[in-house]
Amino acid sequence: MFKLLLAGLFMLANVLVEAQTAPSSPEDFPQHSSIEEFGLAYPLSNDWIRAIQLMRKRYESSNGQHSFDILLAAIYVPKSNLSPTSPFFSVSSYRQPATDCKKSLEVMIASSQGKKEKAEGGVAEFTAAGRRYFRVNMSRGIGGRRQSVICTAANDHLLVWNAGAPNDKGMDAIVATLDSISSITPALLPPPSPTSPEDDDSGLRDEKTHPDRVKAPSGITSGLLIKKVNPAYPADARMTHIQGTVVLEAEISEEGDIVKLELVDGPIELAGSAVTAVRQWKYKPYLLMGSPVAVETQIQVNYQLSR
Repeated sequence: MFKLLLAGLFMLANVLVEAQTAPSSPEDFPQHSSIEEFGLAYPLSNDWIRAIQLMRKRYESSNGQHSFDILLAAIYVPKSNLSPTSPFFSVSSYRQPATDCKKSLEVMIASSQGKKEKAEGGVAEFTAAGRRYFRVNMSRGIGGRRQSVICTAANDHLLVWNAGAPNDKGMDAIVATLDSISSITPALLPPPSPTSPEDDDSGLRDEKTHPDRVKAPSGITSGLLIKKVNPAYPADARMTHIQGTVVLEAEISEEGDIVKLELVDGPIELAGSAVTAVRQWKYKPYLLMGSPVAVETQIQVNYQLSR
């Protein structure tokens, strides 16, 4: 189902790009890397697993030139929910300045008529945390899956959410994240006060050789694994013969618990299952100079259909 969703999202993004006046060449596009560049903070709860690297890879490998940048992508995997399917969204910005969400979505609606992935109804307007948004719901996918495109203007650009969820409840979880968005006010910092050589503690800082966090290859951290929970194979992925390896970037705490995960590669259809399992893994503390430290590493979860 996620493959169908992603294919539809690529189409939608291209339609929205066509609604703008293209610059003379791709090199003319300014590049964006973070939603903070648009003056917005977008905090997400720990139930949302980032998948920025994965989506950027997929966009870069798709055919054609894209005039937008992936700022954020995430899947929703609540710790209390063992469902094999999860809501998913990506936030992209258009490199060319534009401010009219409604007009762009109306062009998208007109272009989608007669196609399999088409809009249902018109453009709906709503507000979240005092900001205006525009939304178009797409035709339901397999099993009643919901797809929506949400747009807002920020810093003279369009920010567009490409959202997919197994049902209306999942879509509501995506829309609810908009309430956490807030404007960033540049902090007014006092000028640094002059220091005398006696006040300079740079020498003391240089003597600190015990970092709070280290990077370690998966071969080392796998040897510290003391509790491994095998993932459940999602029924939808099994029925559609999807298999492969889900790659996660993980942070393991000083106590050996998984405290942070990010999806790096692999079939998105298997991501929720992999995250649910890995969250329950337990490791021996990683020792550096006799003291436990947090570890950043990669974890691979393999899915293979039996013949």
